[in-house]
Amino acid sequence: MRCVSSVRLPTLLLVLACAGCSGGGGFPSLAQRPAEIAFAAGPPPVAPVAPGVADPAVLRTMAALCTAAAHAHQGFARGAQSAAHLANAAKAQPIGSEAWAAATTALGALDSAHGESSLVLANLDALQAHTALGAAASNDPSDQATFAAVSEADRAVAAIVRDEGAQIAALHAQALD
Repeated sequence: MRCVSSVRLPTLLLVLACAGCSGGGGFPSLAQRPAEIAFAAGPPPVAPVAPGVADPAVLRTMAALCTAAAHAHQGFARGAQSAAHLANAAKAQPIGSEAWAAATTALGALDSAHGESSLVLANLDALQAHTALGAAASNDPSDQATFAAVSEADRAVAAIVRDEGAQIAALHAQALD
């Protein structure tokens, strides 16, 4: 009997060991799962956002400010011609002379005209800040479009104000040389 049981025991152990390796035992598959495949492929494509339509009320305000900037710049341009002529006449004259006084007065008027353009720019800056806050808070394409339109107008008027400032500085230098 001993011989029979010694043969049966290893066979029984072999059968039990092989049963643990069978595929139907409820063990998870080693195949990639859908989540693993999606992760390996990278992030999903972002759907394009439809462009927004800028707020008409803000655009009307912006247009009025741009019109005011254009009028202020036209007044500045007229004053700049006169101031340039008077600054050229005062170039070789002593401080306190009639030509120097006329040039200084014209440059003061030019500074005032420049102030009008600067005031319009300040109002555009305030409008730009307001639309920036709205666009950041809502993340709405229409708010983004409104902010973009106001920012573009602000950059254009800022360029005009910088140009006027440069002209004034050059005329001051010319009149005082």
